[in-house]
Amino acid sequence: MASTAASRSPWRNFIVFADSFHENTGGVLVLHRLCDLLNRSGETAFLWPARKPLWNPAKPWASAWAAFRYHRRRWRKPYRTRPGFVTPVATQEDLRGAVVVYPEIVFGNPLRAENVVRWLLHRPGFHKGTIGFGPDDRFFFAQPAFNDPKLNPDESNLLKMVVLRDDMYRQTNFGPRSGTCYFLRKGKGRPIVHDLTDSQCVDGLSHEQLVEVFNRVEMCISYDPYTVYSYYAALCGCVSVIVPLEGISKEQWYPDPCDRLGVAYGFDDVEHARRTTPDLLAYLRDLQSPSNPTVQHFIAQCRRYFPIDEQAADRGDAASTTS
Repeated sequence: MASTAASRSPWRNFIVFADSFHENTGGVLVLHRLCDLLNRSGETAFLWPARKPLWNPAKPWASAWAAFRYHRRRWRKPYRTRPGFVTPVATQEDLRGAVVVYPEIVFGNPLRAENVVRWLLHRPGFHKGTIGFGPDDRFFFAQPAFNDPKLNPDESNLLKMVVLRDDMYRQTNFGPRSGTCYFLRKGKGRPIVHDLTDSQCVDGLSHEQLVEVFNRVEMCISYDPYTVYSYYAALCGCVSVIVPLEGISKEQWYPDPCDRLGVAYGFDDVEHARRTTPDLLAYLRDLQSPSNPTVQHFIAQCRRYFPIDEQAADRGDAASTTS
């Protein structure tokens, strides 16, 4: 797989730093999807397992011990990729000159890359309380609310996508519904504002269980304002409601009206959710397509941020040919 990917693009490799695939972890899902879409766009992209240590020639014994621990853990729990995604796993040779994409939760530069992109999948510091970015890092953000203008003044650097499970999340119940369900997820700690009578918390349920609930209840209420599960609920025919953030308007929550399709921002916005749900599926399909304009913008920006010295590359090729 790696050799096939490497033959497609004469430019730098992309290395996406990601944990093992897990279908219920949104950040991991989109990192694997980014690698997949980059390859489908004709780029050369690989995953680097987040727990895999990089060999350091200056510290051979420490590197050997770290490698031993990693491979022992990997033997017990192998690194997983998603079937159907084009996501080859990188070797150390693939790192040479690559653009490395870290999510915002990664502290420092564990791959010692010269060309670093930080993808803000949430507000910097939200998960761990600390940030560890480099002075030359470039930034992209999954939602405008996650961008920090002090780190990234370029408001065009939006990089958003979904992993659309429309093979599962679809409406099968067109009859009566009753009750509600709700998510806390990253909204844990926010005050509960809806009636808990006949209301089920669905945090931690499997996809199969969620499909059943979404096709049974009348309304899904999310205290996490930025979860793809609100869209999944709408696809199943459930009225999907976001509990508004204090002091944040509907337009500030999602500036792009397309991101508000099928979802109500507050209980007074339910009619909007019902009216726009029929347009939701087509929009989500566009976001997971290689033609996704934010992915194409990301590629173009990276080529601008990290240009290749063609003359130096030619000299390197000539030297390798004569040696």
